[in-house]
Amino acid sequence: MEYISGLLQEIAALFMSILMLFGGVTTPASGDTLRNFADDVNIDFVLTGDTQVCDYMPEREANLMSFSEDMMNAEIELDAFIIAGDIAENGMPHEFSRVAELIKDFNVKNYIMCTGNHDIRLRDFEESTENFLGFMNDLNTEENARDNVYYKTMVGDYTFLVMGSEESRFEDAYISSAQLQWLNVELKNATKTGKPVFVICHYPLAEGHGLPNTWGSANSGAGDESLPTYQRKDSYDMTGSIGDQTNDVYDILVKYENVFFITGHLHTGFGKYTYETLNTKKNVQAVNVPSVGIDNKDGVYNNPGTGLFVEVTDDEVIFYARDFRNGKFLTTEDWSKAVMSFELK
Repeated sequence: MEYISGLLQEIAALFMSILMLFGGVTTPASGDTLRNFADDVNIDFVLTGDTQVCDYMPEREANLMSFSEDMMNAEIELDAFIIAGDIAENGMPHEFSRVAELIKDFNVKNYIMCTGNHDIRLRDFEESTENFLGFMNDLNTEENARDNVYYKTMVGDYTFLVMGSEESRFEDAYISSAQLQWLNVELKNATKTGKPVFVICHYPLAEGHGLPNTWGSANSGAGDESLPTYQRKDSYDMTGSIGDQTNDVYDILVKYENVFFITGHLHTGFGKYTYETLNTKKNVQAVNVPSVGIDNKDGVYNNPGTGLFVEVTDDEVIFYARDFRNGKFLTTEDWSKAVMSFELK
């Protein structure tokens, strides 16, 4: 088995060399580097999801290589770099190592990661958790080391709450009552400051962000529409979602103001399914990020290697859509919501 794994790695390396030679790995443009736009930025970070690196689909690692080159060309030091789950296709140590090698030299202060279903679903949960935590803790300083799949990280004066499934599930998640209580207490304390709080979870709420239609669908050519509002129900189609704890998580999130619920999992491009208001009166927003490694779909901009650059000021949170693989910020010609600003209460 070890011999086969090593052989696959060699084949993947050879394939990526061929991709680079013939232009399959795009060199990011140098004229549109990652930089600040707003005045008086308090914190900034890059947000993306689903790198899903493995031996037998080398194009995913090729996309991450271009993404990483763009990050290395950034004009600024970032406060955080976030991957919203599905880091490794099969949750294997060598897959995590290959991702780590490509992101470990970013000019960032914090690496914030959550587990996705691909990170934990194929082996014993304790083993999967150990693989994930080892990967994340190696990227961070000792004071930021974590020993659980759900945890709090402070970035400056701002709170980031990371959620994670507590069982090995194939597509959905299991969120325990203890984790739900933790989420409620942490949100109650953090939102007292009036600052935004960012909740990172791989899995969206049931029927959020176009689910179940956006689960496994082909490109729909979905156009831009007004910002949708999530509808709470007593019964859902759980396809592609966090699963049975949907309403438990939702009911906690919408109790508070200035909360941003950030998810991945769907491999959905930039379009009408990216942003969704959970509670307009309390300013709770859901944001679903596209995939780095896999081709996206169901958006107006479906390139892989994409993500969001986020600036936080005293008054607002601003999301800038970026094609890291090609080294450029999106404009309204690419997508009408290429820049989205949310005012804080």
